[in-house]
Amino acid sequence: MERRTQEKFLQRLLQERVRLRHRIDILEGRGGQGGLDASMQDSIGEFSMYDNHPADVGTELFERAKDVKFRDDARVLLKLIDEAIERARSGAYGTCERCGREIDPRRLEMIPYAALCSRCQEDVEREIPTRRVRPIEEEAIGRPFGVHILDGRTPGIDGEDVWQDVARYGTSSTPQDVPGAEEYGEAFEDADEVEGAVEQVDLIMAENPDEIPPDPDAPRERS
Repeated sequence: MERRTQEKFLQRLLQERVRLRHRIDILEGRGGQGGLDASMQDSIGEFSMYDNHPADVGTELFERAKDVKFRDDARVLLKLIDEAIERARSGAYGTCERCGREIDPRRLEMIPYAALCSRCQEDVEREIPTRRVRPIEEEAIGRPFGVHILDGRTPGIDGEDVWQDVARYGTSSTPQDVPGAEEYGEAFEDADEVEGAVEQVDLIMAENPDEIPPDPDAPRERS
């Protein structure tokens, strides 16, 4: 790459570095502007957080978490820009660090801190392991939490079945909130659903008719 072109990109990188440093300073509250270095109580100008509604506190917590993410992203980008500035000052800017070929100027126009050419960047991204679809913990825990309808191995269990297994241990509902429920263990929708079948007719093929559970829609006998 020509020296003049490298100087052009160097000036652009220096300007971007100043912008990022200013952004990080604002997010961290340097210069008396509040920010992440201040407590949540000070950042919203409250004497106490005890009288605030939990939803209001949640909103402020979300905003602070978002600022933390913005700051961390800016720090990562700042590190990449510093490395690109060093390459520009040493004369290595614009050369792929992996294959040694010149990086397309159009790529540098879009990503001035790029250290790899497009082809090498694609190779690096392909080497990154594919993200797991399901949590790895499911390999060590049992039913109902270790299975899912997307697994392809247990088509008879879906998200509703998992919820029902959990809800049997208690929910915020009471029997009077759910029609037909008489006990707290039934205080959720479809608590009397037949396990292992979607409809009552699915149990016709049962080997032992005595094992067929009663129809959940039939009137209950009261003692």
